[in-house]
Amino acid sequence: MKKIFVANFKMNKTNPEVLDYIQELNNHLPESLSSDVCLCLPYTSLCLGKFLDERIAVGAQNMHEEDFGPFTGEISADMLCCLGVKYVIIGHSERRKYFNETNEKINKKIKTALRHGLKVVLCVGETKVQRNSKRTTEILSQQIESALSGIFENELKGIIIAYEPVWAIGTGKVASSEDIEEAVKTIRKLISSHYSKQAAQDQKILYGGSLTSGTAKSILKIDGICGALVGGASLDPNELIKIISWFSLKVI
Repeated sequence: MKKIFVANFKMNKTNPEVLDYIQELNNHLPESLSSDVCLCLPYTSLCLGKFLDERIAVGAQNMHEEDFGPFTGEISADMLCCLGVKYVIIGHSERRKYFNETNEKINKKIKTALRHGLKVVLCVGETKVQRNSKRTTEILSQQIESALSGIFENELKGIIIAYEPVWAIGTGKVASSEDIEEAVKTIRKLISSHYSKQAAQDQKILYGGSLTSGTAKSILKIDGICGALVGGASLDPNELIKIISWFSLKVI
């Protein structure tokens, strides 16, 4: 299965900084790039995606579930598509926590994104409290079942699931190989029970949560992991290039 790397800039970098970043990235990308790569830029920088190496896709970090309307400060799927956006992150833990996004709202966003031809990076994961209470499986089940409600099996090819344990994001702590592998098994089991064994086997699952070039190698060895969703580490183009190299050179 072809691996995929998704970089999430979050609320970082002005347009001049993004342009410098793109130039550095373009100049040092591996000649042989065997994985899919996507840069999820801030809304204000999406128009700069046209300067990226053609092998790198442009992604957005969020979108509204409605096609248009009186939603001040929001952005629609059509607006993203007009800027050449191919991917959109939906359900990130920071959106759930700080903007009170519910599983139902996330489900609506996924349906809208798919209808407009956008590939979805669906984020799921448990908090520290939930993990300590041994509720990881329960939380993943709730999030995935709600998010995929009304989604047909043939639509799953447009959805990538990113397991991001909330307690690991931005903390420098990376989930253990055992924890990640168990979460991946849980996700595939859920897909299999609601769709089919083939759908579960084909489902792309990424890991996200304080991943760096130093931890990428061991994480890519984990059975069932198809790539990574990288936050803070992706803000340094040299760090990003090192991580991408693990994919491209397959040194795992």
